[in-house]
Amino acid sequence: MLELGTSFGYSGIWLAEAARAAGGKLITMELHEYKSTHAKEMATRAGLADWIDFRIGDAVQLIGELMDGIDFVLVDLWKDLYLPCLEAFYPKLNPGAIVVADNMLRPGDENVRQYGKAIRAKPGITSVLLPVGSGIEVSRFHR
Repeated sequence: MLELGTSFGYSGIWLAEAARAAGGKLITMELHEYKSTHAKEMATRAGLADWIDFRIGDAVQLIGELMDGIDFVLVDLWKDLYLPCLEAFYPKLNPGAIVVADNMLRPGDENVRQYGKAIRAKPGITSVLLPVGSGIEVSRFHR
């Protein structure tokens, strides 16, 4: 499991719980060290830190360091990074992988619109935009 945009760790707690239940691990990426530190403290308090690999730095570069075999991605970082991150993680997706992108209905944000067009155009991807909250794009890789 991969989380792009740790922030303060709220989503990561839920994803780590799922990773623990499935016998997996969450890799979460954050540009800002202070946010990652706070998220790690929250995960420790929740008893889930052992199921999370916290990585700090540029998400596109960090994704490039990952091996293939990604089953799930949560995209929720700076919107101008959605498309570059997609290009980085797409070749590493396992068949059946799920990609969830948050904030897809942000008014006036061309970055999320470009991401939506790009992911729907990728071979092997089926995708739907759900008008829930600020919009969630749910995509499945089935190649």
